[in-house]
Amino acid sequence: MGTSRRITESQLDRAKNALALRVKALTEKKVETTKFKTDTAWRKLDARVRQIAARLRKIAEVETNNAEVAKHKADRLASLAAEKATLKAAGGKKAKPEKEKGKGDAKAAKKEKAPKEKKPKEPEKKKEEKE
Repeated sequence: MGTSRRITESQLDRAKNALALRVKALTEKKVETTKFKTDTAWRKLDARVRQIAARLRKIAEVETNNAEVAKHKADRLASLAAEKATLKAAGGKKAKPEKEKGKGDAKAAKKEKAPKEKKPKEPEKKKEEKE
Protein backbone atom coordinates (compact mmCIF):
# COMPACT_ATOMS: atom_id res chain seq x y z
CA MET A 1 0.00 0.00 0.00
CA GLY A 2 1.30 3.46 -0.87
CA THR A 3 2.09 6.27 1.51
CA SER A 4 -0.49 8.82 2.50
CA ARG A 5 -0.51 12.45 1.46
CA ARG A 6 0.57 13.59 4.93
CA ILE A 7 3.63 11.31 4.99
CA THR A 8 4.63 12.22 1.43
CA GLU A 9 4.34 15.94 2.18
CA SER A 10 6.57 15.57 5.25
CA GLN A 11 9.12 13.64 3.15
CA LEU A 12 9.06 16.43 0.57
CA ASP A 13 9.62 19.07 3.26
CA ARG A 14 12.63 17.18 4.65
CA ALA A 15 14.11 16.66 1.17
CA LYS A 16 13.67 20.36 0.35
CA ASN A 17 15.37 21.32 3.63
CA ALA A 18 18.30 19.01 2.86
CA LEU A 19 18.57 20.53 -0.62
CA ALA A 20 18.47 24.03 0.84
CA LEU A 21 21.31 23.14 3.22
CA ARG A 22 23.41 21.87 0.32
CA VAL A 23 22.68 25.00 -1.71
CA LYS A 24 23.72 27.12 1.29
CA ALA A 25 26.98 25.16 1.61
CA LEU A 26 27.70 25.57 -2.12
CA THR A 27 27.01 29.31 -2.02
CA GLU A 28 29.37 29.65 0.96
CA LYS A 29 32.03 28.00 -1.21
CA LYS A 30 31.18 30.65 -3.83
CA VAL A 31 30.01 28.13 -6.44
CA GLU A 32 27.82 29.60 -9.17
CA THR A 33 24.23 28.39 -9.39
CA THR A 34 24.84 27.15 -12.93
CA LYS A 35 27.63 24.89 -11.59
CA PHE A 36 25.34 23.15 -9.06
CA LYS A 37 24.71 20.40 -11.59
CA THR A 38 28.32 19.28 -11.35
CA ASP A 39 27.99 18.65 -7.60
CA THR A 40 26.96 15.02 -7.04
CA ALA A 41 25.39 15.64 -3.62
CA TRP A 42 23.23 18.44 -5.03
CA ARG A 43 22.14 16.24 -7.95
CA LYS A 44 21.17 13.44 -5.60
CA LEU A 45 19.15 15.74 -3.33
CA ASP A 46 17.49 17.46 -6.30
CA ALA A 47 16.52 14.10 -7.79
CA ARG A 48 15.01 13.05 -4.46
CA VAL A 49 12.92 16.24 -4.34
CA ARG A 50 11.68 15.66 -7.90
CA GLN A 51 10.80 12.01 -7.15
CA ILE A 52 8.79 12.89 -4.05
CA ALA A 53 7.04 15.74 -5.88
CA ALA A 54 6.06 13.32 -8.66
CA ARG A 55 4.65 10.90 -6.08
CA LEU A 56 2.68 13.73 -4.50
CA ARG A 57 1.19 14.66 -7.90
CA LYS A 58 0.18 11.04 -8.45
CA ILE A 59 -1.47 10.91 -5.02
CA ALA A 60 -3.45 14.03 -5.94
CA GLU A 61 -4.61 12.37 -9.19
CA VAL A 62 -5.73 9.26 -7.31
CA GLU A 63 -7.62 11.37 -4.76
CA THR A 64 -9.48 13.30 -7.46
CA ASN A 65 -10.33 10.04 -9.24
CA ASN A 66 -11.64 8.54 -5.99
CA ALA A 67 -13.75 11.64 -5.37
CA GLU A 68 -15.26 11.40 -8.87
CA VAL A 69 -16.02 7.70 -8.38
CA ALA A 70 -17.69 8.39 -5.04
CA LYS A 71 -19.76 11.19 -6.59
CA HIS A 72 -20.79 8.96 -9.51
CA LYS A 73 -21.77 6.17 -7.10
CA ALA A 74 -23.86 8.55 -4.99
CA ASP A 75 -25.61 9.90 -8.11
CA ARG A 76 -26.31 6.38 -9.35
CA LEU A 77 -27.74 5.28 -6.00
CA ALA A 78 -29.90 8.40 -5.86
CA SER A 79 -31.27 7.77 -9.35
CA LEU A 80 -32.00 4.13 -8.49
CA ALA A 81 -33.80 5.21 -5.31
CA ALA A 82 -35.86 7.72 -7.29
CA GLU A 83 -36.74 5.06 -9.86
CA LYS A 84 -37.83 2.65 -7.12
CA ALA A 85 -39.99 5.36 -5.58
CA THR A 86 -41.74 5.99 -8.91
CA LEU A 87 -42.28 2.25 -9.40
CA LYS A 88 -43.72 1.93 -5.91
CA ALA A 89 -46.07 4.87 -6.55
CA ALA A 90 -47.17 3.31 -9.87
CA GLY A 91 -48.17 0.07 -8.18
CA GLY A 92 -45.01 -1.91 -8.71
CA LYS A 93 -45.33 -2.28 -12.48
CA LYS A 94 -43.12 -0.68 -15.04
CA ALA A 95 -44.88 1.67 -17.37
CA LYS A 96 -44.56 0.28 -20.89
CA PRO A 97 -44.33 2.74 -23.77
CA GLU A 98 -47.35 2.72 -26.03
CA LYS A 99 -46.89 1.13 -29.43
CA GLU A 100 -47.54 3.14 -32.54
CA LYS A 101 -50.53 2.01 -34.57
CA GLY A 102 -48.76 2.46 -37.91
CA LYS A 103 -46.08 -0.12 -37.16
CA GLY A 104 -48.48 -3.05 -37.01
CA ASP A 105 -49.87 -2.21 -40.47
CA ALA A 106 -46.39 -2.10 -41.99
CA LYS A 107 -45.57 -5.57 -40.67
CA ALA A 108 -48.78 -7.00 -42.07
CA ALA A 109 -48.02 -5.45 -45.47
CA LYS A 110 -44.60 -7.12 -45.56
CA LYS A 111 -46.13 -10.51 -44.88
CA GLU A 112 -48.64 -10.11 -47.72
CA LYS A 113 -45.94 -9.43 -50.33
CA ALA A 114 -45.22 -12.31 -52.68
CA PRO A 115 -41.73 -13.78 -52.45
CA LYS A 116 -39.30 -12.72 -55.13
CA GLU A 117 -38.94 -15.10 -58.04
CA LYS A 118 -35.48 -16.48 -58.67
CA LYS A 119 -33.96 -16.38 -62.12
CA PRO A 120 -33.35 -19.81 -63.65
CA LYS A 121 -29.73 -20.84 -63.84
CA GLU A 122 -28.11 -21.24 -67.24
CA PRO A 123 -24.99 -23.34 -66.73
CA GLU A 124 -25.55 -25.43 -69.91
CA LYS A 125 -25.02 -22.46 -72.27
CA LYS A 126 -21.69 -21.57 -70.70
CA LYS A 127 -20.38 -25.09 -71.09
CA GLU A 128 -21.35 -25.18 -74.78
CA GLU A 129 -19.66 -21.83 -75.48
CA LYS A 130 -16.36 -23.01 -73.98
CA GLU A 131 -16.18 -26.07 -76.25
